[in-house]
Amino acid sequence: MTKRELHPGIFDVSVDHADLKFFDRLMPTSKGTTYNSFLIRDTEKTCLIDPVDPEYIDELLGSLDELGVEKLDYIFCLHTEQDHAGGVTALLAKYPEAKVLGTKKVWELMETHLHVAPERFQEIAEGETISLGEKTLTVKSIPFAHWPDNTMLLMNEPKYLFSSDLFGSHYAVVDGDTWSIEEQIEQAKVYYAEIMMPFKGQVKKYTAWVREAAPEKILAAHGPVWHDPEVILSRYERWTSDEVSDRIVVLYVSMHESTRAMVERLTQRLAAQDIKVTAHDIGDEDTDLRTSVGEAMNKAVNAAAVVLATPTVLGGPHPNMAFAAILMNALKPKTKRLALMGSYGWATQIEKTMKALLSGIKAEWLDSVLIKGLPVDEELEQIDNLADQLVKEVNALVGK
Repeated sequence: MTKRELHPGIFDVSVDHADLKFFDRLMPTSKGTTYNSFLIRDTEKTCLIDPVDPEYIDELLGSLDELGVEKLDYIFCLHTEQDHAGGVTALLAKYPEAKVLGTKKVWELMETHLHVAPERFQEIAEGETISLGEKTLTVKSIPFAHWPDNTMLLMNEPKYLFSSDLFGSHYAVVDGDTWSIEEQIEQAKVYYAEIMMPFKGQVKKYTAWVREAAPEKILAAHGPVWHDPEVILSRYERWTSDEVSDRIVVLYVSMHESTRAMVERLTQRLAAQDIKVTAHDIGDEDTDLRTSVGEAMNKAVNAAAVVLATPTVLGGPHPNMAFAAILMNALKPKTKRLALMGSYGWATQIEKTMKALLSGIKAEWLDSVLIKGLPVDEELEQIDNLADQLVKEVNALVGK
C-alpha cells in the first residue's frame, strides 16, 4: 500500500498488486501492477481521483482513515474499467456526501458496469475546470486511450497531469525492492504494446497535447509517478511515430523440428548480415503461451519486419500461431513487412489462413517459404533468399 505526500495536500494512496501474473487474464505482468489513486485536500474541497479495484478497496479506505479523511466532496472517475472505478460503491457508502464526477461517456459506462445511482453522479465536460479552492482541475477527454471514456485532469498548481491509463506501466515496487527507472521504462513499453498500440493514431495526438501542456509530473493510473515527464513523452513519441528500427521479430512453433530448422537457418543468415533479430518459441512447454507471445509483441513495437513460422495442423496453422496472429492483428504493431514460413506433411492452407488472420496489419507480405517435410539443401536456399530479401527491405526502410 502506498501513502505518500507528493506535494502539500496531494497524497498518493495507490495500492499494489505485486503478485499479478496476467492482466485481464491475457497480458503478462512480470512486475505485477498498481491501482493508482490520488487524494487532494484543498482549501474548499477534498477529492479522490480513481477509486481502485474493488478487491483492494479496504486498503484504500484504510489509507484514507489513516489520513483522517472524514469527508469527500468529489470522487473523480477518469475511466470506468473495474480496476480503476470498481471501488466507487464502497466509497459512496462511506462518504454519503460525495459526488462522482465524470464525463458523459464515463456515466454511460458506469450505469452499465457499476450501477451507480444517477443522483450521486455529476457530469463534467471537456475543457471544464473544477475548483477545489486554490487548486483547479481541467478536464481533457482522451477517447480510445484505451476505452472510449478515458479522461485526464490537468492541475494548475502544481502542474500535475492525472493521465488515466495513458503513460501507465504495470510495475509494482514493493517493500524490499529497489525502484529502477530502466525497469519502469521497460514495463511502460510492455504496457504500451498491450494497451495503447492498437490506438496509435489517437495516442500520438494525446501525447502531442501533453507535450504542449508541459506538466511537471505525470501521474498515470498504473505504475510509479513520472517525475520527469520527458522520459515517457519522448518514448511515446518514438513508439507512435511511423519510424521503424532495423529489428526483425520471428515467432515460431515447431512440432517435429522441421520448422525449427527453418527458423535457425533464417536467423543465422540475418545475424550474419548485422540485422537485429529475436526469435520467440511460442511452443515452449515451460513458458505460458501468453508470456511468449507478449514478449514478441513487446519486441515488435518498433520492428521493421515480423516473420511467422508454423507447421501445418489439419490444413491450417498450429493453434499457438493462430492465437499469436489474432493477438497481433488486434494490437497492430507498425511493422512494414510480414513474411511466412511453414512446413507441412502432404498439403497446407496456412498461407491463406494466416493472411486472413492478419488482415488488419497494413504491411507488405514477402513471398512465403512453405516446405514439405524436412528441408533439403535446395529448399534451404529459399530461406536464404528470404533472409536476403528481408535485409534489403529493412535496410531500405531505415535508410541504410
